[in-house]
Amino acid sequence: MTHYHANNSFRSDFSDAEILYKVSEITAPQHLVCDGETLNDRLWSAIPHIVWKANASGWATYLGERWEEYTGVPVAAALGFGYLAQVHPEDCARLLARSRPDAGPPQSYEIQFRLRAQEGTYRWNLARGSPANPDSHDVLEWVGTYTDMEAIAQTQGSLAAEAEIWRRQACPEVNFTGKNLGKIDAGSDLQAIERFTNLLSQRNGNLCELLQAIADATVEAIAGAEFCLVALPECDSSGLKLSAVGGAANFSAGRTPQIQDKLLLKAFATGESQLWRSESGPGVPAAACAAAIESRETGRLGVLAIGNVQDRTAIDSGSVQLLAVMGRQAAIAINSTRAIEKLKKQEQLLDLQNELLIRQQEELENQGRRIQQQKLQLLEAAKLKSQFLATMSHELLTPMNAIIGFSQLLLRQHKQLLSAQQIDMVGRILNNGKNLLVLLDDILDLSKIESGRTELEIEEFDLAHLVMDVALEFGNQATEKNVAMSVCVGLQDRCIVNDKLRLRQVLVNLISNAVKFTHQGCICIEVGELEGDRLIITVRDTGIGISETDLPHIFDKFHQADQSTTRPYPGTGLGLAISASLVKMMNGTITVESQLEKGSRFAIEIPRKINPKKSIADCKHF
Repeated sequence: MTHYHANNSFRSDFSDAEILYKVSEITAPQHLVCDGETLNDRLWSAIPHIVWKANASGWATYLGERWEEYTGVPVAAALGFGYLAQVHPEDCARLLARSRPDAGPPQSYEIQFRLRAQEGTYRWNLARGSPANPDSHDVLEWVGTYTDMEAIAQTQGSLAAEAEIWRRQACPEVNFTGKNLGKIDAGSDLQAIERFTNLLSQRNGNLCELLQAIADATVEAIAGAEFCLVALPECDSSGLKLSAVGGAANFSAGRTPQIQDKLLLKAFATGESQLWRSESGPGVPAAACAAAIESRETGRLGVLAIGNVQDRTAIDSGSVQLLAVMGRQAAIAINSTRAIEKLKKQEQLLDLQNELLIRQQEELENQGRRIQQQKLQLLEAAKLKSQFLATMSHELLTPMNAIIGFSQLLLRQHKQLLSAQQIDMVGRILNNGKNLLVLLDDILDLSKIESGRTELEIEEFDLAHLVMDVALEFGNQATEKNVAMSVCVGLQDRCIVNDKLRLRQVLVNLISNAVKFTHQGCICIEVGELEGDRLIITVRDTGIGISETDLPHIFDKFHQADQSTTRPYPGTGLGLAISASLVKMMNGTITVESQLEKGSRFAIEIPRKINPKKSIADCKHF
């Protein structure tokens, strides 16, 4: 014998010969029910208990497998408010009203309603519901069962008819199995099972509380049972572990119930109910029985055992049978509670994940606001920069024009009064002043474009004539460098509608760059027509070319291939940036193809006629 206390494992004091089954047989049982189907087995198989969960509004979040078996409706279709389609229309409002309690602590409830069975008829069911959070003031979730009341009434009648047959099958042997059970009082046992089920339905929230409720309810339901033990397998499947003790109040202080190890182990290994009797002795029960906690749906989960210390006849075959039925009901309750606990853990995990996602979302929103604020600050800084450049350029233009004007005046009207050296110096002043004037014009144009103050002056003009004029302007420079320049115009209609001065500015930038970077070979300027009433102007040279690393940035502001202060080619790097902006304002595109030491090809595509309003809008977009 071994004394049992809470959270202690079962260990046998018998010899190996007395242990009928090996440890492997005990800890790894087959998930089968006993072969002998008893009357109460048939009773509870005939009575469907549908386990369900719903929120405070009656929205179903879980339905057990018996739902589809009973109604013929898939569980997936019945979740939410889909289950109400199977409820009698006159009962829907009453059923939902019980899920939405009035002010005050939530209370368990029972209500009868009509539920449509698989054959299409409405059958009376008893709905039991208990709050999953009984300690909370508000209901967060209901857990309960639906039980077919008509099936209970029909089955009660068959119990009395079969009671006499059971008496004839009663076996006087010490151990009882499902094939040799004794008589049973159908009415009282059914009431005991009903009370047992009611108690378990109110303890679906916590497994430890449920196990203790099983032990206490078993002692209360079975006459002659002074104590009850609930034993479940160890986590590592090394044996059985005592999980709950019922009836401790029947013992004096310091005494605890005792029971044979092999009785529990055999019941768990075989799944058959075991009855044991002995002479009453100190600390030894006079009668005890054990039944497996199992069902077809859950498999074997543990052992339920009861005992009486003094009376050998207190526990008979009827008690054994009743204990087996309670073992099945306990298995369903334990499995349901474990599922609920698992769902709660998953819900907690989802809550944590949702909280994390909310925090991440808030952080992303904060980052978005910071980025937006930084963007506004950058736009404001760019606007201030453009305004500053425009102001400074305008202020510098006045003295620069005076310098250029006085230099031209000296060279034209007072050239005879100057020496050769003075004439050379004044010429340098004039040339540098003109270069600086071009630089200031570029900066002023860029600032106007960026601030949205540039508007195109639309007019009709001869494109071929404009291209020829610009090419002739740089003809002398090309001749001095011994570079050939050619112009080819292939237009059926030479007139276009555009801003003549801005298009000339773009052509000047492209052709001047071609002349600047070409030292031998040729420069070819071509004008042609494209589909869709569009035109193309290309400037191709055999100059120094552009590297692959510089091509993606060739239209960036202030960008030059050679950024050093000793570069051989002067300039600010604004010409192509301004040209790209102006071409875009004309609803056109500008592209470049180039290879080092082989030359470059710039292509401009523009419409023959541009829309003035659209051009102004594009201008304000920069």
